[in-house]
Amino acid sequence: MILVVCANPALDRLLVLPELGLDGVNRTSRVEVTVAGKGINVARALQTMGLESHLFLFLGGENGNKVARGLSQECLPFDAWPTLGETRLTTIIHEEKIHRHTVINESGPIVPFESSLDLIHSIEKQLKPDDFLILSGSLPRGVRRDLYSVLIHIAHQKKAYSVLDSSGVPFSLALKSIPFLVKPNVKEAEEALGFAILSLGDKIKAVACFQKIKIPLVILSDGPNGLVVGYHDEVFIVKADNTLRGGGYAIGSGDTLVGGVVAQLSQQVDVKDAIIFGTACGLANTFCSGAGVFNLDMAHQFMEHIFIENYYSSKRR
Repeated sequence: MILVVCANPALDRLLVLPELGLDGVNRTSRVEVTVAGKGINVARALQTMGLESHLFLFLGGENGNKVARGLSQECLPFDAWPTLGETRLTTIIHEEKIHRHTVINESGPIVPFESSLDLIHSIEKQLKPDDFLILSGSLPRGVRRDLYSVLIHIAHQKKAYSVLDSSGVPFSLALKSIPFLVKPNVKEAEEALGFAILSLGDKIKAVACFQKIKIPLVILSDGPNGLVVGYHDEVFIVKADNTLRGGGYAIGSGDTLVGGVVAQLSQQVDVKDAIIFGTACGLANTFCSGAGVFNLDMAHQFMEHIFIENYYSSKRR
C-alpha cells in the first residue's frame, strides 16, 4: 500500500492568459479550479499509473469541503481531520506566450493539536511492512515542525519505506530521521545544506552530503537540466536526449516524478529503471495543465529518450 500525507492541501486556481501586464487590467483566456497540494498531485499521478494510494489531510471550511468533494469525484481515497479556518487557495498564473508560471501560495489554516495526533495515530495503525509512506509538501500552522520526522520514525518501526519531498525546516528536521528516499530540488537542497549549487560538481557534492547521513536514495532535481541521483554508494546523472523538450506546464511535474518512482519501486522494479520511468512521467506532466495529470502512453514513449549519462562512486570523493 502507498500512504500519502498531504498536510497542507489547497484549491488551485489556474489563470491562463497570453501575457501578464503589470499595473494594468488583464483578461484570462481560461480559468481552471482543481484540488491540489503536492501529496494530492502524487496520488493523482499514481492513479493514472493504475496504483491506489490513501491520502491523509487536514481540511477546513468551504474550501476544505470542495477539496473533499473533488477527491471523492476523482475516486482518491482519503482520511481528513479538521482545521481552524479555511483550506488555502493557491493562485497560478500561466502566461502562454512565454510559458511562464507564477504561483502565489497562501499560508494555510491552523491545525489543532488533536488533528495532528489523530493523523499520527491513523498512520501508525494503517502502515504495514514494505508499505511506502510519502510525506509531501509544506506543513500548515499549528502542526509540529518535526511531524515528518515523527512519521519517518514510525515507518522505521513498521519496516516501511518513507519518502520525503518537502522544504525548509520540516525537511531539515526530517533528514535526521533518515528517510529511505528524499527528492529535493536545487533550491531546497541549498537551503538544507547551506551552500550554493551552481554546477554539476556542486550537485554531486550535494547528493554526497545526503548520502553521508545514510539516506539510501537521493533524487536531486533541476528542472530541464535533469537529475543527479544517489543510490547507496553510487551517484549517476539522468537526462533526456536532445530530441526531447518539455511542455509549458511545470507545476506538479516533480510530484509526478515521485509518484512514478514509488510506483515502480513498490513493484520491485530496479532503481535505475524506476528513475527513468518517474522522469518520463514528470516530463509528460509538463504537457498537461493539471498538476499530477499526464498521459501514460506519452510517458512510455519518453522513456526511450531518457538515459543515465555517467556513473560516479561517492566512495571516491
